[in-house]
Amino acid sequence: MGELGVQYALFKYISVGLTGVYQSIEASNLRLLEPTLVLLMGNQLQRQYSSSSISDSLFSAELVSFLIRKDQRISSITTGNLDFGIHFLPNSVFDPYIRFGGGIGNERQAGGNVQRLFAGIGLRFHFVSSYFLFLEALTTNTYIVDYKAQANTFRNRGNFEESFVSLGFGKQFSLGSITDEPIVTADVQTIEKTEQKESLPQIKTFSFLASEIFEPKTTMIHVEGRAKLDALARSFAIEYPEYEILIINFVAPFPGSEEEDPLHEQFGINRSFAIFQILREKNIPATRIVNATAGSTRYELDSSERVLFELRAKP
Repeated sequence: MGELGVQYALFKYISVGLTGVYQSIEASNLRLLEPTLVLLMGNQLQRQYSSSSISDSLFSAELVSFLIRKDQRISSITTGNLDFGIHFLPNSVFDPYIRFGGGIGNERQAGGNVQRLFAGIGLRFHFVSSYFLFLEALTTNTYIVDYKAQANTFRNRGNFEESFVSLGFGKQFSLGSITDEPIVTADVQTIEKTEQKESLPQIKTFSFLASEIFEPKTTMIHVEGRAKLDALARSFAIEYPEYEILIINFVAPFPGSEEEDPLHEQFGINRSFAIFQILREKNIPATRIVNATAGSTRYELDSSERVLFELRAKP
């Protein structure tokens, strides 16, 4: 039915998570109908419609029993789980991972304590900065102990194994971006802190020719461009931790196309997203990157494509 939880990146490739799972199992009581009822119904149909064969009458009786079936909940399980994950390409657009763990809970339908072990593989797709979709294939072993067998419904056998595929949605965030700053009680410290904030320039700009980062007329970043971006990311993390980063691509119109051509706009967007991936690989929080996928079709007078990084002081 659903899983809700949170994962914390303990190290770059390792994560630990806490989740809550609610699982409801329902089944049809089609086969709970007494077989004699199907035979009696088939016999009655045979008498009313003597022209039909016995097999046709039995088939009709089975069909009627199927139509009057009633779905019935046979298990309702709630568990809290602890899991560990290993991420192979953290902070990339596609992030494959494995996850394993276990949990405890209770079975509310018939009573009983639940113990659950699980393991699986998954894939995350970061489609917009800090948001992602994930697809998982899991196998679980569930053990229900100290349970009471249900008297008037399906028997709860206590243990079962299952494999399934799940699709989910998540949001990635950094604890540093949501932690409130400590309250400064001393008046002198407060004044110094205020003056320091006011002394920060509102915008700092880094400008590069597009050829210094990208292969000509493509969105592929060459080796020298990656080295520049790596050094720039270290500078953003160490020297400018209080600034938000805006990436803008000034790209030349494609030959034979208008400057406002939508494909031309998408070209700038794809270049910005390629830079965004490099910054995320260098552990720049996505919350610091503002409009990271917003390209620009504005064109410089000197006919040179440019990549612009604007660092904006947070208010």
